[in-house]
Amino acid sequence: MISMDIVLTQILVILLYVVIGFIAGKSKLISPDQRKYLTRICTDLILPFTIVSASSQTVSGSKLLYLGLMTGLVLLMFALVAFVSVRISSARGVSEAAKVTTASLLTFPNCTFLGLPLCRALFGDIAVLYNAVFLVAFNILFFTWQISAFTGKKFSLRNLCTLPTIATAVLVVMLALGWHLPDPVQTVASSTGAMITPLSLIIIGVMMSESKLSDILSERRAFLVTLMRNLIIPLLSMLVFRLVNLEASDKLCMLVYMACPCATLTSIYAIQTGKEPEYAARSVLMSTLFFALTLPVIIWIGGQFLG
Repeated sequence: MISMDIVLTQILVILLYVVIGFIAGKSKLISPDQRKYLTRICTDLILPFTIVSASSQTVSGSKLLYLGLMTGLVLLMFALVAFVSVRISSARGVSEAAKVTTASLLTFPNCTFLGLPLCRALFGDIAVLYNAVFLVAFNILFFTWQISAFTGKKFSLRNLCTLPTIATAVLVVMLALGWHLPDPVQTVASSTGAMITPLSLIIIGVMMSESKLSDILSERRAFLVTLMRNLIIPLLSMLVFRLVNLEASDKLCMLVYMACPCATLTSIYAIQTGKEPEYAARSVLMSTLFFALTLPVIIWIGGQFLG
């Protein structure tokens, strides 16, 4: 079982990085346009190195099979959350825009910008493999059904061909074949990939600096989204993970990923398509703000329930 002292220490580290970003944003050291540019560097340059650097691990065939099964399980869980969200929104008679945005907010957690640095600190390099599990499941559902829901356009296979997805495919092949990067290349990949932790958290801080706290707290629907995304969905997921034949630490790692706040990608597409952009942005920020309070609760309960 993970010591809560370690959890709280890592949360403090995360908050300090976020504070740096917040100060940088408020002082105009990093503008909104520069933040968007840094976000692209983080996802399209640094994250692929983070993923590929995990090829230094030696994974047995049975472990690789379990990772594949977990990818299918997480995809199924995401799809179930989306389905239930849409059905409840339809029954309540909310607008189509609110229905689409709410489903995305509840379904997709911020596994990369918050989950990955936290899980690497708590669980070690195995967290990168489980990040790949969530990344694949996230991309499959988001860039098929969710993008079509936001834009009204039919699915395009090109949407799945992102650099992180390609890097994940390369990682799977290397793990399956037992290939490793040459030492100099591994050093570069590992050191470059390690930049994901400070940069992603600084970006979140900059994003928070762009909104007033009073505006975030004024969105009542965001409180319900935060409760569902940060607490209820992870607690329900815990029941599923308990049935999985994995080490308790592996289950807890997946639980932390599932407990992450709303993905920033939801607010990006909500803004681009005009689907309740203020509601989306405020929900993402609120769930991120409360993450420091809800995560210790989830980890403590998960430690007791998952072994």
